Amino acid sequence: MSNSKTIAKNTGWYGLESAINFVVTLFTSIAIARTLGPTKMGYIIYVAWIASIVSSLGGMGIPATTRKYMAEFLGRGDRGTARYIYFRTLLLQMGLATVATGGIVFWVLRDARAHYVVASVLIALSIWPSMVNFISAQANVAAENLSANLPASIISILAFFIAIAATVVFKWGIVGVGASMFLMRAVDFLVRLFPAMKRILAWETTHVHPVGLGNRMMSFAWQSVTSMIVALIVWDRSEFFLLKHLCSDIRQIAFYSVAFSMAERLLISASVFGSAASATIFAQYGRDKSRVPDIVASTFRYLVLTSVPLHAISAALAVPALLLLYGSRYKGAAMVVTLAPLLCLPKAFLRPVESLLQSAERQGYIIAATVFAGIVDIGVAWYLIPAHGAVGACIGSGVAQTFAIGTMWAVGIHLYKVKLPWLHVAKVAFISVLAALTAHCFAVRFSPLWAILWGGSASMVVLFGLLYLMRVLEPKDHARFSIFTRMLPKPIAASVDSVLSLMIHPGPARATPTSV
Repeated sequence: MSNSKTIAKNTGWYGLESAINFVVTLFTSIAIARTLGPTKMGYIIYVAWIASIVSSLGGMGIPATTRKYMAEFLGRGDRGTARYIYFRTLLLQMGLATVATGGIVFWVLRDARAHYVVASVLIALSIWPSMVNFISAQANVAAENLSANLPASIISILAFFIAIAATVVFKWGIVGVGASMFLMRAVDFLVRLFPAMKRILAWETTHVHPVGLGNRMMSFAWQSVTSMIVALIVWDRSEFFLLKHLCSDIRQIAFYSVAFSMAERLLISASVFGSAASATIFAQYGRDKSRVPDIVASTFRYLVLTSVPLHAISAALAVPALLLLYGSRYKGAAMVVTLAPLLCLPKAFLRPVESLLQSAERQGYIIAATVFAGIVDIGVAWYLIPAHGAVGACIGSGVAQTFAIGTMWAVGIHLYKVKLPWLHVAKVAFISVLAALTAHCFAVRFSPLWAILWGGSASMVVLFGLLYLMRVLEPKDHARFSIFTRMLPKPIAASVDSVLSLMIHPGPARATPTSV
């Protein structure tokens, strides 16, 4: 199967998983926020964030090593070595998860407020299945088989939805929220683990242990952990800590979390496509690394096309969406929800360049860029949070992310001669600004629901009209998008294909570095 088809197939499966996750978490987060209110919400978010940091930290070093080296050896056709890597890293991750979970439970029992102890312990216990689950998930990614991750994700998110619904109906409060998080992660772990183990156990057991493999894996794991530690400051809402200690209004944590969550959901399409491309980048490095820069450039082009318009229009409609979904108690988050979609846009472009550097074992550049970005984040947020609360935290995060990702791309372009389509970027940015201004005109004149409906519709007309007039899409794009449309139900696929045919001008494709 070609790289284009592999990326498209994995994008489809990961897209379905993310779409289900998006819909369910959207409703559950709104239900939790409306039930608890900004004050209780602020504290439970802080505890959940601490647990998330520990889980994410433990999910980066060994699981990233699993993905990188399993993909490399599977790309060479050596399933025996890939099998060995999976079970070796699984055992190591179990030990690390046990230590991490025990440490956080001890911290919670000592420091949590009395009426938050049970909920906090349940959230802390969810660290263990979450950390161990990363190994099987990354093994599926290494095999470029993202469809294998779908059942566990669907079943666990539905279990979470039912548990949160019961929490709201029976008024279980924060204990119900904590139990729901533990249930979701435990179900996800169990449903994903056994099929992955069954499939990998069927692989041949004989393998040749390459000279230096252990040292390479250990070095890569430590680099991944180091990278993750500094990345937590830039990517994982470290501003919560500063908000907790520099701002007396606990609601600011809830306001920042709501804005961050709304903006993060905009990254679903980028995460879906970026993850699919990332799996292929790692495997392609094992097959023929000379083609990796072209895959990275192609991924960048499509991320621009999908992410820039989405974030620009969402910024214009953010306040109506906030008031409609979360209610007037969260109107204090109006400014931060407007800024968040624009400031988190750089994160949409993280996956391809990060995978490029990781596949070549050049993580030192990622670490260096993230360290400097973390310093910027802390400095800006420390200065702005006392006076501006969640807005200051959002600005600090956005400036740091822009710095980190800009630096990584500069390194990737220089070292690997990645050729990016800058004219394409300029066209899409110009069109996105005009579409966003159209949406804003409706947002300031109508009630939240009608602002979203009319503003969103008008901005889409402007967006697609200008994409056609400015010839942004090329003939070769039709063939690539057709890979996606064939995965849709026939009536929908026919409609999408017709729209694509209307928007793409006939003629020879221009020479751009987009071949995958």
